[in-house]
Amino acid sequence: MKRFGIVFCLLVLAVSQPSAAEEAKSGRFLHEVVAASQAHRESLQQLLRKTQRLPPWVRNMITNPLYVSGASTAVTIAEKPFELFGACLVKLCPQSHLRILFTPQGKIASMRIVDEKMGEIVLGEPDADQLLQLSKPGI
Repeated sequence: MKRFGIVFCLLVLAVSQPSAAEEAKSGRFLHEVVAASQAHRESLQQLLRKTQRLPPWVRNMITNPLYVSGASTAVTIAEKPFELFGACLVKLCPQSHLRILFTPQGKIASMRIVDEKMGEIVLGEPDADQLLQLSKPGI
C-alpha cells in the first residue's frame, strides 16, 4: 500500500507540472537552436520567405550565419510561454539587429528587424504585447 501511495504521489506531481514542450527555455543561442531543431529552422525559413525586403544577413541567416546572438530569454505573454532571441550583424549591431519570439514547440510567433538602411521590418502578426517584447533593446 505504501508503494502505491508513493507511485500515486509521483504521478500527481508529473501530471501537475508543465511538460518540457510547454515551457519556454532560456540561455540558448539562436544559431545553435536553428542548427539543432528542425521545427525552429523550418519556422524561420517560412517566415523569411514571406518578404523579399530583408537585409542580406537576415535572408541568409540559416545557411550562412554571419550574426552573433545573445542568450535567449523565457518570457510569458498573455499567459503563454515564448522564447525571445536577439541577433545582430557582426560588428554592426547598432545598425542591423533583430528579435524573434518562438513558441516552445519551435513555431515563430513574430520577428522584428531594425536595419539602418531598410528601416523597421516586422514579420508575422505580433500583437501589442509581443511587439513590446520584440522592441526591447539588446540582443
